[in-house]
Amino acid sequence: MATVEQSPPPVKVRPPRTLPLNLTPFEDYMIWDDRPEYPMTFVVQMEFAGTIDREAIEAALPDALERHPLLQAIVQPAKGNRDCWVNAPQPEIAIDWGDLAKPIDLPAGEAIDLRQDVGLRIWIRSDENQATITTQFHHATCDGIGAYQFLGDWLWFYASHVGQPIDEPLPPLDVKALRQRNRNSFDVENYRLPDGKLDTAETKALGWQCITGVQALAKPRSMQPEANPRALFPGLCGFEFDKKVYKDLRHVAERRGQSTNELLIERLLVTLRQWNQMQGDRGHRDLCIMMPMDLREIESRMATAANLVTYALIRRKQSECTESEALIDSIRQEMVMLKRNRLRTPFMSMIAHMQRYPTWLKRWLSSRRCMATAILSNTGDPTKRFSVAFPRVKGLLQAGNLSMTDIVGVPPMRSGTRLTISIFTYRRVLKICMRCDPHLYTTAQTEALANEYRASIQRLLDAPVEA
Repeated sequence: MATVEQSPPPVKVRPPRTLPLNLTPFEDYMIWDDRPEYPMTFVVQMEFAGTIDREAIEAALPDALERHPLLQAIVQPAKGNRDCWVNAPQPEIAIDWGDLAKPIDLPAGEAIDLRQDVGLRIWIRSDENQATITTQFHHATCDGIGAYQFLGDWLWFYASHVGQPIDEPLPPLDVKALRQRNRNSFDVENYRLPDGKLDTAETKALGWQCITGVQALAKPRSMQPEANPRALFPGLCGFEFDKKVYKDLRHVAERRGQSTNELLIERLLVTLRQWNQMQGDRGHRDLCIMMPMDLREIESRMATAANLVTYALIRRKQSECTESEALIDSIRQEMVMLKRNRLRTPFMSMIAHMQRYPTWLKRWLSSRRCMATAILSNTGDPTKRFSVAFPRVKGLLQAGNLSMTDIVGVPPMRSGTRLTISIFTYRRVLKICMRCDPHLYTTAQTEALANEYRASIQRLLDAPVEA
């Protein structure tokens, strides 16, 4: 009788070990610059029409988090006793649920201690017809694009759990890109001396230039508290231009020889100068806009949530921040240069050098100097940063039984920087979302500044077209 050949038992393939991972210079900076009253955290808020399935959204969360190791990690000494990302002992993230009217309560404050807790918090407020998902990320764990990658994955798994899966599969977890995130975000070789050491003199000079001579946003004249103040978290204000007005604004920018982003930077500089003068602050230091710049290349486009970002510092003398062709031309030229040299920005070069000298880094960050008058992040359409394309109905993204009606957020706010702004496009609508220092500004005062910025843009739309 012939013997039946038995197949060998299946071999279990262990997934590649991801953690621990050394911190990059940018991640190190975000942790050192973190403080309880000005945490290095940012907010993304999504609004949906439909009845959210609580069981499905909770079940989808760990599925999505499995693809984003840094969102489940804490910071502890590991390799060579240096701070590293390590597995959190309790990586589970609890969702704070409530009805739509329930405010977000943060009894211990907005700060997230990455040495104790993972860098992600989630709140969901809902009723039978709509839901709002508010997420808070520590910037050391990921940048805005990384946050959108995670949120897109979470919605993808949610659609699967409610029985309406997305046709396009998620790309595989890219552990190699996560390990190489520092190499992909900083061209350190451009600052090497012949002996292989970093150019200390140049980076010190660049560092001093980054933190000196910047004019802060003026405190509002009236500091009277509001009779019925809104919750300070997330404390978002803003305005939007519908798709027709947004199209008109793009045409205005084209006639002026600008991109829409360049126009919005120019109008912000003009607004900052006017606002400070309205508050009686006639300081003569430079106005400075800190602008995040994405450093992802094609090969790292689908990387897991991480930081692949640098900062550009757009500085102008206040006398230059007026309605002028010179301001338009100078911003256009600077933006071309920044895009060409984004791997070698003075800010990132300084941070990479200072990581080697922690005493300098601590001294610099403890100075509490105003490094930027405002932070301006132009995200574009955040849903285009999702790893897959979701179906849409009348322009609204569909995630299972939910229709995304809006998505907004703001970058972190450093001590000394009193204004942070995000620019979004969704459904061909331009939305500008902002937050002022909650320790100095009421919601009404932030709205007043938003109105000034909007009026500055509207003046261009209302101007007659020259023949």
